[in-house]
Amino acid sequence: MIKKLRFEKSFMKILLSLTIPIVLQNLVTASLNLLDSVMVGKLGESEISAVGLSNQFYMIFFYTVSGVGMGASIFMSQLWGKKDTRKICEFLDLSLLISVIVALIFASIAFFFPEKIIHIFLKDKIVTALGSSYLKIVAISYILTAITTSYNIALRSTEQTKLPMYGSIIGIFINMILNYMFIFGKFGAPKMGVSGAALGTVISRVIELLFILFVIYRFNNIVATRFVSLKQITLKKIVEFFKIASPVIINDVIWIIGISFYSKAYAKLGVNATATMQIANTINNMFNIFGTGIGVASAIMIGNSIGAGKKEEAHKISLDISKLGVIFGIIMALFFYFISPFMVKVFKISSETAYNLDIILKIMALFIPARFYAIIQIIGTLRGGGDVIYATFIEFLGIWGVGIPLAFISLHLIPTLSITTLYLIICMEEIIKCVIAYPRVISYKWIKNLV
Repeated sequence: MIKKLRFEKSFMKILLSLTIPIVLQNLVTASLNLLDSVMVGKLGESEISAVGLSNQFYMIFFYTVSGVGMGASIFMSQLWGKKDTRKICEFLDLSLLISVIVALIFASIAFFFPEKIIHIFLKDKIVTALGSSYLKIVAISYILTAITTSYNIALRSTEQTKLPMYGSIIGIFINMILNYMFIFGKFGAPKMGVSGAALGTVISRVIELLFILFVIYRFNNIVATRFVSLKQITLKKIVEFFKIASPVIINDVIWIIGISFYSKAYAKLGVNATATMQIANTINNMFNIFGTGIGVASAIMIGNSIGAGKKEEAHKISLDISKLGVIFGIIMALFFYFISPFMVKVFKISSETAYNLDIILKIMALFIPARFYAIIQIIGTLRGGGDVIYATFIEFLGIWGVGIPLAFISLHLIPTLSITTLYLIICMEEIIKCVIAYPRVISYKWIKNLV
């Protein structure tokens, strides 16, 4: 057993060189989100709920453009295995075009119909007013995020994970300072509350994008596209792109919409339950990023191996990373479980919310190993291998076939349902995903050379 858990040095070196910058970038982002929640939490539970529900719409947007970028990355990773940089830029151009169009649509909806977005989840006058003011300002950042995300994914696909990390660190550090200034009216700035958090986000996104573009074009990076291929984009190319990319986009969209339905289910139990889950999910995301980082790194490694024609190597990478992910998931679960009581004390919340939050965090800890395994298979092995339809099938069945039906059936049948019991029921989706993913991963059916 000990021998089976040993990994080759070359494998670990490549994996860590890719994973660590991705994890650090996401960790900094998650830390800022946690800090944002702490800052906004000082204003009250209505403010936490308003920002949390507003961000549900943002997350639908983000995972849509992320799905477009990740769809392109399936091609770009395999093309990088062949060192075909010209075609990599062609897919980046297409990704940028589609992502900006998507951003314009979402930004328009957020700016002109903010009340309707909040009412999807919760009809509370105070929360609606706060959430609307937040959405109107933060909508501007959607276009900036779409461009940054496209470039960052292209950089990762070509094994350049450090630059996106540096960009995020700069943007997030500025966001942290600006949020403190504008939320609480510090350093001579006006006291804007949740609107201040939105303004800080917009300014930081501008600076992050400018930094990424400056470095890429100043040093003539591999992904410094000149947009020449935009003139050559045909309907046939778009159809070919979406044939492979659409399952990834659908996968991300059905996942985040499913998460939004969970938020709607939580909201049916009241503002306290909404605030509880907003804080819990923010904390949980800080730990999920380790599984996501390993998954993204494995997708790059697997894609490069398949593009270079190394089928056996790709299969071995998937099995090794699966074992490593579960081991690391167990370690993170134990750490998460024991620090959860201390994290509850950081927030200014009612005793009822604090009690529920502590239990929710412990439940989250128990499911971390299963969640890590599912994340690695869906965004790592299956996407990296080009088997995006099966990855989408797993995600769809887990959320829409198990999680959401169980959540709303429970709300209907159990009048005294608590937020802790509801969340435990929803977590059953993680087990289902693992059961469905395992037989596919150990086979060779997921390995598909697309380039």
